[in-house]
Amino acid sequence: MKKIVLLLVAVLATVLLVACGEASVDPDEIVVAFVPSNSASAVITRATELEELLEERVPGKSFKVILGTDYDAVVEGMLAGTIHVGFLTGQQYAGVSVEYPGKVEVVLTSVRKGFAAQFDANGNLVSQQQLLENMAAENYTGQLSDRDITFYHSILIVRKDSGINTLEDLKGKTVGTQATSSGSGFVYPAVLLHQNGMKFVSGDPDSTKGEVKYQTINGHPSAAIAVFNKDVDAAFTFMDARSNVVAEYPDIFAETKVIALTPGVYNDTISVVSNLKAELKTAIQEAFLDIIGTEQGLSILSVYSHTGYLKSKDEDYAGEREVYIFKRDNLS
Repeated sequence: MKKIVLLLVAVLATVLLVACGEASVDPDEIVVAFVPSNSASAVITRATELEELLEERVPGKSFKVILGTDYDAVVEGMLAGTIHVGFLTGQQYAGVSVEYPGKVEVVLTSVRKGFAAQFDANGNLVSQQQLLENMAAENYTGQLSDRDITFYHSILIVRKDSGINTLEDLKGKTVGTQATSSGSGFVYPAVLLHQNGMKFVSGDPDSTKGEVKYQTINGHPSAAIAVFNKDVDAAFTFMDARSNVVAEYPDIFAETKVIALTPGVYNDTISVVSNLKAELKTAIQEAFLDIIGTEQGLSILSVYSHTGYLKSKDEDYAGEREVYIFKRDNLS
């Protein structure tokens, strides 16, 4: 009987420990982490300002804004509870929600200004086919609209004199991409190829097998330039990287064209650890919504290409999870 009692006590203690681990947390200091990028580095130079803006809006809490050493470090910190708020990419959020369900929760999705070509005269989003047609217009030069959007596309750019007119024509060709971890620069394009019976290879491509050689180029604008200069046959870039180099290469729109789009890539998130006290999650969510609406806050966060935020929920990232799972199972 004594052994049974001791066993029951041990089991009860384990249950209590687990329950404690799952209990809501309400830290005095909230650690906010950005994932590393040139834009994030610019934000970090104004970390003190952002901390003060957050503290004004979440009374009784102090904030510490940091830059993660790499993408994985931010996620690991959130899983460990040392980081409470993370500026995760859509793919990062998808990954952690697949591998560690229930541990991290999206609260906001960033918005950026969309391109005029993405909207019709009534301000409604056009179909992907219509978008391709709009970008093929002679007067298209990557004009921005005044409308916010929560996603963007990866576009396939070729020279107009390349003889490449369809995705199918890429077989056996060399395409500029970003690192294999890049969503719009590699992962989404890889999914697009897979959906059409094609695939990236690092060596010489066999066109009869639907192979396309990828050549890693550092930076989306540089990939667009590589197409213009005929260094590669085509390139996948975010829409529309040509706008970043048109001042230096004024003929880039006239000499190149877009022949394919990936499905929409969801914008970056502001995510929190799931076991934060509910009231604190809401306070953080509302704080960022308010901050981005101020001149000072917009000045800080627009460096990260964020012009606003919309409240978000986990279901919004179902498509991102599908892409993540494809990447995990086929590209790792």
